Amino acid sequence: MTSCTRSTTLRVNTISLAPDGPAFSFALHAGECLALLMLNDSGQALRALSDILSGHRPVGSGHLTLLDQDISHRPVGQRGLAVVGARDPLFEHLSIRQNLAFPLRARKLSQDQAAHKIAQLLALLGLEQQADAPPSALTASERLRAQLARALATDPATLILEDIFAGLDSETRTDIHHRLIRLQRARETSLLLLTRDRSDALAAATCIGVIADDALLQIGSAAELIDRPASARLASAMTDANILTGLALTVEDDIVETRLACGGTMEALAEGDVAEGDLVELCIRPGKIALMFPRGAANTDGEAGSLSATLSDIRNVGDLLLLRVRLADSTEMVVHRPAGSLPPGTAVGQTVLLAWGPSAAVVFPSQDKEG
Repeated sequence: MTSCTRSTTLRVNTISLAPDGPAFSFALHAGECLALLMLNDSGQALRALSDILSGHRPVGSGHLTLLDQDISHRPVGQRGLAVVGARDPLFEHLSIRQNLAFPLRARKLSQDQAAHKIAQLLALLGLEQQADAPPSALTASERLRAQLARALATDPATLILEDIFAGLDSETRTDIHHRLIRLQRARETSLLLLTRDRSDALAAATCIGVIADDALLQIGSAAELIDRPASARLASAMTDANILTGLALTVEDDIVETRLACGGTMEALAEGDVAEGDLVELCIRPGKIALMFPRGAANTDGEAGSLSATLSDIRNVGDLLLLRVRLADSTEMVVHRPAGSLPPGTAVGQTVLLAWGPSAAVVFPSQDKEG
């Protein structure tokens, strides 16, 4: 399932996020950042998982091990885990230095030991100048870094990052991502990022698990999830793949010839058990689509191995052009092209042809395989 093979820090076995919900398992390896990406989640599943791990919610029939020790029934604060997130804010009446000292007093460190530890953490997170300021005087970045420093004061084996990027501006997000990378290198800290944002998962993690409807759909490296998604839903979630429904006409050497509901016949690689006559979902990534501009009138079914469409929108998003096209049955698709690559005079309303090679697209069995 995953190419990550280092020693295990945290192992989570057969937990469920909802009563009678599906059980799943995963492992966090030493020094790794594992992101669990929650699809279509208002935050309830994300918080449920965080609460199960930290001890605020029973683990049920599953169990948790940290550094080969069973922590399933240990109380909150005694699991070797620390949670960073909006639900665990800084103490507003204390300075940042005092916030960091609070967990150290519980560990009964001497005054000199605590002062040395605090100085290390302030330097590690770049907070020396803000040490005696109250939380209200901090920027969003400084506040989050102070929360990270306080969590690290307990020397946890794993940091659980609970949706920490939510609400941050792009500059602050980038800064925190860079600091987390340096933090991992400096302390070999294992991080578990719980997030609802794909871009944060891709930027932070060496491995990603995708959770939807309380079930773990797939876990692996970013490359594995992007290049070999386990379903059409995952292809769409990880790459914004266009999904077209159709009927499998022939299956030969893992190449499926598909008659699409939008008109036209296209080929793609089979993923899963696809047979002739099956209803299927064809997934094609926006950047894998070739765009052609016919000089004469195009057939509504397109030419052989292509689809005819109408260009409905052109957006420049930096080095990339995001094009929207509409097929004959009003299905919309997205195509990515390099900036500056369109022929002069290209305009909305123009007829275009879409094409791709069989290896660029993937066909999955539809959830309803009755053809």
